[in-house]
Amino acid sequence: MALSDDLGSPKAGEPTNGGPSAPSNSPQGAAYPTLSSASHRDKPHLRRDPLRVYATRAVVWDMLAVMAASAIGFILRWTIPYNLDISDSTYVFFALVVVVSWVSVLVLRGAYDTRILGVGSEEFKRIVGASAMVFGAIAIVSFALKLDLSRGFVLITFTVGMLMLLTVRWILRAWLRHERMYGHFLHRTIVVGSGSAQSEIVDMLDRDPVAGFTVVDVVDEPPDDVTDQALDQWLDEVMTRISLEDADTVAVAGSRALEQTVIQRLAWRLEGPRVDLLVAPNIGDVAGPRVTMRMAADLPLLHLDEPHLTGPKRAIKRTLDVVFGLLFFLLFMPFMVVAAVGTFASSRGPVFYKQQRVGRGGDMITVTKFRTMYAGADQQRDEVIGTPDAEIFDRYKSDPRITPFGRILRRWSIDEMPQVVNVIRGNMSLVGPRPVLPEELGLFDDADHRRHLTKPGLTGLWQVSGRKEVDWDERMRMDLDYVENWSPALDLVIVAKTAKVVLSGRGAY
Repeated sequence: MALSDDLGSPKAGEPTNGGPSAPSNSPQGAAYPTLSSASHRDKPHLRRDPLRVYATRAVVWDMLAVMAASAIGFILRWTIPYNLDISDSTYVFFALVVVVSWVSVLVLRGAYDTRILGVGSEEFKRIVGASAMVFGAIAIVSFALKLDLSRGFVLITFTVGMLMLLTVRWILRAWLRHERMYGHFLHRTIVVGSGSAQSEIVDMLDRDPVAGFTVVDVVDEPPDDVTDQALDQWLDEVMTRISLEDADTVAVAGSRALEQTVIQRLAWRLEGPRVDLLVAPNIGDVAGPRVTMRMAADLPLLHLDEPHLTGPKRAIKRTLDVVFGLLFFLLFMPFMVVAAVGTFASSRGPVFYKQQRVGRGGDMITVTKFRTMYAGADQQRDEVIGTPDAEIFDRYKSDPRITPFGRILRRWSIDEMPQVVNVIRGNMSLVGPRPVLPEELGLFDDADHRRHLTKPGLTGLWQVSGRKEVDWDERMRMDLDYVENWSPALDLVIVAKTAKVVLSGRGAY
């Protein structure tokens, strides 16, 4: 089965991305090209890794960041207070040990593994984990051996180094996103599957080039009753496509027809050329951080934990909310003063607008924002906005209830700043699903209510993905993804992206 062109699959015989022509897809049940299995197993294949440049730059810049952090710690702790001679070998040697240890642990912890670079929060998690491991080891060794080490140097170097490492990766990631928008550093991907499952994964991979994939070919899955000989021929065809298209990734669409044996045989074939294999699960939308492998009755079973923020996780998130909430309250104060004066002077009515929203567990909470509409405009919501549908974005853009000054506040999201008080009080979080109106609960499917397992947030995943331009179903999916995959690193990434989105003004009506 061949995919239509609007789904991003190449036409038979046409070159893809400047590569050689790929053979046309074989229909299911048809005979596959007769190729020698041994010829492909023995043929050398150099791994194409589009992120090797990114990883190399990360190593170089991380080393410079760690060296700079150690130098800053050395100068601030020893040279300035005590006018210490920088040629003192003891302290210089200790600083060098910190640099070498830090970079080594980053390597060992997989901070340069190209499979996690450029997307998601795992890259930042490994940097934080490696850094914590280094300085935890320093603390343990100094305590066990009773070494007279400067805690000031360790604290300064750790703090500055963490900030510099995360900043370096953020800058590199911004560079990578820019390059991928122009078709560079993409994983050339071949999709294996059939029917709607194949079409869906092709569409998802081609939808956003920033994710790092470009589909260069599609291959139909083998028939259900495939023989060993036919399976070998099918595997040969896949390897031929990989060679012709210079592909480095094979994505298998979730399908019940693709048995474990087929995927296992495919994985074995891909070990030689070291091509990445991605398999879309067909056992439901489960989140990686919640899945652990456990042995039971000599069987490897997947154990899914409930995505509740309890115990240490809740304490960590609450600590982040209080610390950053207080910090943002101080940063927001000048803007809120200007907003309050402007709202009072520009139109009649109260400065603040209070509204009931749905909080954690379905409880009602009161959120406060600066009034951006004319007094009494909330009574006209059903007439102007109505039920969410395909035209709702146009109605948001031309909403006549918004005051001219209110549009300025919404453009820069200043109207939402008072909700930082809700974050400090504890009925909202800095990051989480945005609180919905009670009347919007009627639009929820059964699964959508799981978004209320956590506190609503001042910002959220769909806020950094287009704001009001994101349709309702996509909002719900993103909210559920956040609940299932929460981590401190994910919160920090969303906060950083929020600043960029606010400055761009995209989707703010």
